Amino acid sequence: MSATDRSRRELVLTAGAAVAAAALPFVARSEDAFAQATDDVSTLQALLGLELAAVTAYQRSQSQLGGVARLFRNQDRQHAAALTAALRQMGAKPTATVDASVLSGLSAAGSRRSRAQFAIGLEDAAVRAYQAAHRNLRDASLMQLATTILGNQTQHLVVLRQIAGRAPVPGAFERGSS
Repeated sequence: MSATDRSRRELVLTAGAAVAAAALPFVARSEDAFAQATDDVSTLQALLGLELAAVTAYQRSQSQLGGVARLFRNQDRQHAAALTAALRQMGAKPTATVDASVLSGLSAAGSRRSRAQFAIGLEDAAVRAYQAAHRNLRDASLMQLATTILGNQTQHLVVLRQIAGRAPVPGAFERGSS
């Protein structure tokens, strides 16, 4: 690799990191939500908020990410529906909404690669959230639901990293910290 190719690659990666950093306020808020979650209902509400944000982000990223955005949006809709059903089954009313400030950095991510970087930030937060949910959840069926969704979120990360020009699987175990 020539010095020009190397510096161009470093520039692209630096720009991508800046776009991913735009998702950091979302990451901090989601981590706060899980720190405050004390039972299955509050944990599921926090997870539902993450899924709704991802649905919105992928809906708004279809022109950049195409079929990947549609597929991930539909999968996250299914996750949200499953979490909503679980909440209702527990007698709780789903109250999670999309925090508009979470998506504020999305408009600055105009290219395919930068949208993938932004989505990586969201998916990293989701992976960490589902891992935290495993520590919070007490019901075995909810644990199974969280595990299934966690596996899907890590699949999203692999695809998004490839689009962003990064190593698809940087480590043996996914920790949600790309």
